[in-house]
Amino acid sequence: MKFLKKHYQLFFVVFIILLGGYLRFYNANWDNYQVFHPDERNIDNAVTKINFVSQLDPDFFAYGGLPIYLYKVSGEMMNTVYQTSVWTSDWGHINQIGRTFSAFFSTLTILVIFLLGKKVFNKITGIIASFIFTFTVSSIQIAHFATTESFIILIVTLLTYLSLCYYEKPRSFLLAALAVTSGLGIAAKTTALSFLMIPFLSLLLIDFKTKGKNIISFIFKPVFFFALTITIFFLFSPYTFLSYHKFLQSMNYETGVATGRVIVPYTHQFDKTISYLYELYNLFWQMGPVFALSLLGLGFVLYFTFKKRKASYLFILIFPIIYFLYAASWHAKFIRYMTPLLPFFSLYAAFALSIFIKRYKILGRIILFIFLTTSAIWALSYMSVYSKPQTRYTASLWMLENIKSGELVLTEHWDDGLPIYIPGKNMFFKTEQLTIYDNEFNNKAEYLANMLASADYISLTTRRLHGSLIYLTENYPVTSRYYRYLFAEKLGYTKVAEFSSYPSFLGIEINDDASEESFQVYDHPKIIIFKNTKHLSYEELNRIISANN
Repeated sequence: MKFLKKHYQLFFVVFIILLGGYLRFYNANWDNYQVFHPDERNIDNAVTKINFVSQLDPDFFAYGGLPIYLYKVSGEMMNTVYQTSVWTSDWGHINQIGRTFSAFFSTLTILVIFLLGKKVFNKITGIIASFIFTFTVSSIQIAHFATTESFIILIVTLLTYLSLCYYEKPRSFLLAALAVTSGLGIAAKTTALSFLMIPFLSLLLIDFKTKGKNIISFIFKPVFFFALTITIFFLFSPYTFLSYHKFLQSMNYETGVATGRVIVPYTHQFDKTISYLYELYNLFWQMGPVFALSLLGLGFVLYFTFKKRKASYLFILIFPIIYFLYAASWHAKFIRYMTPLLPFFSLYAAFALSIFIKRYKILGRIILFIFLTTSAIWALSYMSVYSKPQTRYTASLWMLENIKSGELVLTEHWDDGLPIYIPGKNMFFKTEQLTIYDNEFNNKAEYLANMLASADYISLTTRRLHGSLIYLTENYPVTSRYYRYLFAEKLGYTKVAEFSSYPSFLGIEINDDASEESFQVYDHPKIIIFKNTKHLSYEELNRIISANN
């Protein structure tokens, strides 16, 4: 009993980590091996190309080689254990390996956030920060994807912690650990290049503290750090160097998409958004109400940094501020771009709460209870998404049971068509894609009228297309009218089925249609099916779609 009283905080941290692990590992196979995330498909496909040791080129550079090789090696081990080949050949099974690692990295981040919060502030603040991150919905969601976001979050948090440790005690093994961590991060995704400012800050502050007296150390340490970082980067992502021209082409394309220089269909959702404000708005979806405290906590950290010259606070300030100012200015505003900031926002919120507790005692504890409870409720609400059948499954089942043989269903390009494969269910109807993005000013109304006149159903699998195009009246006037009239049931089609899986708690649903689309379309899209009930002629449909009213 004495041991429990003495180490109750340690037990609380362990409990938080175990709870966070449960939330992240829960139902990792939520899509039943179907792989609905496009980035997961790209990584899985790259894994299937690897054959140790004769073929190591993934021929895919949106991500680094580290996750691809990691999934491949792990898959080979699973193949050996289960005497099969599916763990390196089937996308769904490769995905399960990736999601397991993603959940593990996210769970490990909870511990690192506690250690970082303890070092920067105190143990209580570290515990609160780890609790907040445990229930951060965006962290839970990306832990259910076999992408690199969870690993990148771990890397940036670990780099911050190690950099602060090195600043306080500049030992060689810590510098080496910083370099290895940096190299692994860049080998996973080049986004981690921006993280280098954190260890660089440590080196800079140490030189400032010693007033640059040791010139040899001032030169040698950065050279050693960058040399080891590049070495680790090369070892775990060699084809970034060996296929440098392909890598540059890929980075040029990805950068162009992010900044808006390269126009692609899936970034039209951002055409009318306001930089910075849009990211801040979506961070409320990613974190819940506690994000408001994060902004307040950021103000407190800034105040104490400059008022009391807290150098240690710079380690949780410099990167988040610079990264946000840069990344939030991009045209593309996918929520995953903000995920490296989640540990820091958790720390800011925890710092604000610790100040309230210290200054206002009872009121502070009430505020703590309210915000931690709302964070937990929002996370548990989101977990309901993974405890219910996937909407693509329920919609596909409905289609297979209700659409007659020979009938034609229109699906949309740039989206996952339905139905998905369901064992024991056969598809007897036909499907055809509507090329919604194409030929807007070249007989688009005639094309849509012809397709709709010949079809029996229209299936909208997600809001990827209609969620943005319906508002882009200048660039997509015909398509915008088509969607408006379709939803108003003026095209002879009647909505006969809708499938949604909104986050819910105690029977109360939280409609997240207003969030950035990638928050919803991968794991719980709203699916709408329209049936041709009036069978309007081509001429009637063309007249309606062409009419600008």
